[in-house]
This record gives sequence, structure tokens and C-alpha cells, in this order.
Amino acid sequence: MGVKRSIPSSEGFDEAFSNPDRKVSTKHFMLLLKENDLGYARIGVAVRKKDIKLAVQRNRIRRKIKGSFRANILKLTAADYVVFVKKNITDDSAVITKELEDLWQKIEKLI
Repeated sequence: MGVKRSIPSSEGFDEAFSNPDRKVSTKHFMLLLKENDLGYARIGVAVRKKDIKLAVQRNRIRRKIKGSFRANILKLTAADYVVFVKKNITDDSAVITKELEDLWQKIEKLI
């Protein structure tokens, strides 16, 4: 079995939202980074039901974000990464993928 790469809901999200070490934004996403002592990177995704009504769409966005995280995990340091999805998100898959790549590149430059 591999390492569990997701952040447990309550403690990790609260810590990242209240006191992030770094913050990076794009048009549709905001990424909060909080260093951890675990020795590996973890991901958390926050998508508000108020902003995206259908669960199918929320889950599709979560899958895209987590897949993008797994593709870039070797470039990232040991930290908790919380991706907050903004309300004006598009349904275009290519735009989401491109913007996620931009997000990971921005955070790479800050590390």
C-alpha cells in the first residue's frame, strides 16, 4: 500500500485556511500551502456546493485537480496543498487543465 496523499478534512483544512505559508491564485483556483512534517505532499480540494450545484461537476473538478497533483507530485515539497475552487469556474476541460499546470508552476517558483 502506498502513502495516503489526501488531507483529513477537519484538521488539515483548518490549519491551511487559517494560517497558510504561501498562497497562489489563478482565475479559477486559489492554492494554499502549509508546510508539514510528514515528509510527503498531501492534497485537499475545497469545492463549495453553493458555487457548483451538481455533484457530478464538483467531483469531475476534484478528479482533475487530484490527477494534476499526482502528475506534479515529484516537483513538490513536503507540504499540505489545499486547492480552493472559485465560483466562476468554467466547464471547459482544456482550460481547467492548463490553469492547473500554471498553478503548479507558480508554486514551484515560490518553493
